[in-house]
Amino acid sequence: EVHNQVHLSSQKNISMLTSPKVFNYPIPGNPTGGILHIYGEAAAAQDVILYCGGFPDGLEPISELAERLATTRDGQARGCYVGVTCFPGFDNKTFNEQKFTGFKKSGFTFDEVTCCVRDAADLLFEEHAKSVSSSTDECKTTFTLMTHDWGVVCGHLFINRAIEERSFTQHKPDRLVMLDVLLFPHPKSNYKEKLRGKEIQKPTGRDNLLSLSYRIAFAMSFAVLQFSEAVGLIVMAVLTTIVFSILKLNPLQDVDGLLGRTKDLKHFLYMMYPYYHMFKEVLKGSETVFDVATMPLDLKETPVLYMYGAKKNVMFHDNRSVALLEREEKEGLSESRVVRLEESGHWMYCQEPEVCENEIRKFLKGGGGDTHSRL
Repeated sequence: EVHNQVHLSSQKNISMLTSPKVFNYPIPGNPTGGILHIYGEAAAAQDVILYCGGFPDGLEPISELAERLATTRDGQARGCYVGVTCFPGFDNKTFNEQKFTGFKKSGFTFDEVTCCVRDAADLLFEEHAKSVSSSTDECKTTFTLMTHDWGVVCGHLFINRAIEERSFTQHKPDRLVMLDVLLFPHPKSNYKEKLRGKEIQKPTGRDNLLSLSYRIAFAMSFAVLQFSEAVGLIVMAVLTTIVFSILKLNPLQDVDGLLGRTKDLKHFLYMMYPYYHMFKEVLKGSETVFDVATMPLDLKETPVLYMYGAKKNVMFHDNRSVALLEREEKEGLSESRVVRLEESGHWMYCQEPEVCENEIRKFLKGGGGDTHSRL
């Protein structure tokens, strides 16, 4: 028996949401495998936001927050133009239609997913441009990349490649919103000197066990899937039962949902591919994507809003990065901020969408540098 976290987001409000515009874009091996939902109406002066989530989310969990950000509030700035995408194969409808004929059985590497996010950004701006004046003097937008869970890895990769490889994308994010996951400081940031004298809490043995156990279980289950779907499902059932039910090593708490049966175990198993590719990267022994997937070097040029839920059994962020962002905010060095939501867990944008909306709108007003320009 396999259990998954069932989101207790504001489901009563989901049916009231405006249907987004739906577009497809190419992914490796599939010309229509990528999916992008767009919320809001395009305007000449506007914040453009692209969101990418992680495991095990398709496009639905973020829909309420996306709709809120796309809505013009009385007395506030106009609504944002919001695009929502996900890891290839994570959208339930698309996966059920195409399965392994449309998605690589071995899953997708983090580099491949990052390129998919880039292509989703290109499509988002292409659709935005169709609806506004062609005059570059009138069309002034800012670009915010918002990510959650595994999407944060690709968010870190995206911004650093956009800065260091000008040919990588036409659209460099002006600011980043990272939700509940935050990776390492940039290796050139001189973070050790900046944080000298500040006590940084190190993960405990229990923290490391909570972080590693489920990731190993998921990675091993997906590895077996490469040889046999039936055996992969059995391995997943056994390992997740041991980790979550017997050893009680769940990184999350009840606030993130009731434990219940997944509706599609085969899809759930396939969505474990980021864990598989994580260990493949770590075991390479040479430079990995995690050496590049770091916070941006210049936080004044690319400020970061990091929001996380406090109600978890282990945190999914690097404490040094959190300390750096807190220092930036305290000393007014950049518009970077850290927001801790005491009553939320991993899916804080489902549990407290209004708070998340307000914090993001405040961040958009507060910084981001010059208006977004095409490189």
